[in-house]
Amino acid sequence: MKQKDELKREAIINETIGIVYEKGFAGVKMAQIAKKVDVSPSTLYVYFKSKDDLISTIATEVLKSITQINQNQLQSDLPFKLKFKAIWVFYINFGINNRKEMSFINQVKQSPYYDMIPEDIRNLKSSLVLDLLDEGKREGLIKDLDNTILSALLGSFLTESVKLIDTKALKLNDVTIDAMFLLAWDAIKN
Repeated sequence: MKQKDELKREAIINETIGIVYEKGFAGVKMAQIAKKVDVSPSTLYVYFKSKDDLISTIATEVLKSITQINQNQLQSDLPFKLKFKAIWVFYINFGINNRKEMSFINQVKQSPYYDMIPEDIRNLKSSLVLDLLDEGKREGLIKDLDNTILSALLGSFLTESVKLIDTKALKLNDVTIDAMFLLAWDAIKN
């Protein structure tokens, strides 16, 4: 069995994310990826068993990374609104600075690949936001609506905010981020 090289594995992952960003999942061809990263197709299968394994593994790792970074940055001693804003700013910045990864995750969420991500990883990412929403409801600071509704509203608003900044329709600065945060806050506050 061939030895795995972490640099090759990373190149395979980066190439796949780039392809999905440009062409979607239909553009992912194992032979093309192997050629782009200069490995044989059989070597590619040493790293990933199939296209499904490749995509679900990347999604799992990206979601795990996003969640861990966010958890590390979130200070539990902050008042609720500041914690909420910290998560908001984190996702705006992450979306802007990692647009290919965010596009990849957004596409995964709308596909059967999402069900291939281990449930504990999906729940970990969701629980961070859901726990915060529950805290806000307990404190009477946000509307007592189902978290699915609140998450959909906030997720849509975040995604569109990132798109507007990414396409230069809005400038990325403190004034814009504060204005967009306050609009989101006003939508959910009690």
